[in-house]
Amino acid sequence: MGLSMLPTQLSPIAVDMGTSSIKVLQVTLGERPAMHAAIELEIPDPIRIDIEKRHVFLQNELPGLFKAHGFRGRRVVCSPLASQVLVQPVQVERTTLEDQHALATAQLEAQLERMPGTLVVRSTPIAESARDGRSATEMLCWAMAREDSMRYVDLFKSVKCKLVGLHPQVSAVTGAFDHLNRRTSDASISTMYVDLGWGGMKIVIAHGTEMIFAKQVQIGGRQMDGLISERSGTDLFTARMRRINDGMQEQQLPESTARKRTPVTGGMAMLRAGMAKQGEAYPQDESTMVAADRRSDSAPPELSTRVTASTGGLIAGGVDCSELMESMSDELSLCVRYHTALFSGRRIDRLIFLGGESRSTALCRGLARALNVSAQLGDPLARYAEGPNDPKLPEPGQASPSWATACGLCTASVDL
Repeated sequence: MGLSMLPTQLSPIAVDMGTSSIKVLQVTLGERPAMHAAIELEIPDPIRIDIEKRHVFLQNELPGLFKAHGFRGRRVVCSPLASQVLVQPVQVERTTLEDQHALATAQLEAQLERMPGTLVVRSTPIAESARDGRSATEMLCWAMAREDSMRYVDLFKSVKCKLVGLHPQVSAVTGAFDHLNRRTSDASISTMYVDLGWGGMKIVIAHGTEMIFAKQVQIGGRQMDGLISERSGTDLFTARMRRINDGMQEQQLPESTARKRTPVTGGMAMLRAGMAKQGEAYPQDESTMVAADRRSDSAPPELSTRVTASTGGLIAGGVDCSELMESMSDELSLCVRYHTALFSGRRIDRLIFLGGESRSTALCRGLARALNVSAQLGDPLARYAEGPNDPKLPEPGQASPSWATACGLCTASVDL
């Protein structure tokens, strides 16, 4: 048996702070990316939206969680709760990048009524536009209260870990699919990622690997549970269980299509490493080549489950939730119109559904109908699985659309 000449390296521990659960993932990043450890911790219902109680809960649970499930190292990359982060395009005067960032920061501080220096702000120029007849720059920004970011630093310090990266969920989602968009020509592909969560919906538009738009909308599973609870006269927990059970009876989560991978050894490993530095990928075998090449009729395993549009409504837990679905469709349409206006009529080429609520086939099909765009269900963990029934998968044999943020964090930059 040959031995790879390229060492493997463990990623930092990726922690996705969702509203209803946190997902923790660690992968190997060498020549053969693979899952090292993964676990999902559900947040108890009474404390899901109580920041203080969540903090205490995580302080108590994380040390044992890391140890019991084989996570290694002390470096952590985290995505904070979406409700703690503002993601927004900001238009500023065209000037130096440093001045543009300062102008965008000042706008956000004024909008949120915050004192200077009390926000952590990251900004990226995405397009040139016009404002009042003058040239301007459209900046994509995310902002978070500095005290909230420091609480995450303190949280991981209290469990003897070091926070080395803090990224919003929207940027991590795109990062989970960067390896599919490395070619120069991929910059011409416009992808809309729609992460459907219990706490809300996150919308991202990317040109290749570059995120150029993001928005967070407070419509998700929580609102559906509230509607079911109100109309059926049950509590929120019972409403959610009824909705989940109905969804499971309607259709099981699609099977994972992750493939067995062939080890790459010796000189071939060196060749692949060299090509990777040039932004190219050397396929491991013929089947991998076909699956990874979007110019063929096959799709990579991360995007192999198609979502067909449907004209039907959305019945969840025995309650008609079509009005909520229409509100979500309207938000998606607004995002498409913004993108089309900013980038001179450029259309969305594909739609990728992610998040725990994407388990609802009816919801995804209804949203796909609203945009009339080719749609797939994302399976970001397929990249790291040895096969569809890999026992390390959270749900062996099934797609894992809710793990996109955690996957993106594993390869995100270390910026703290």
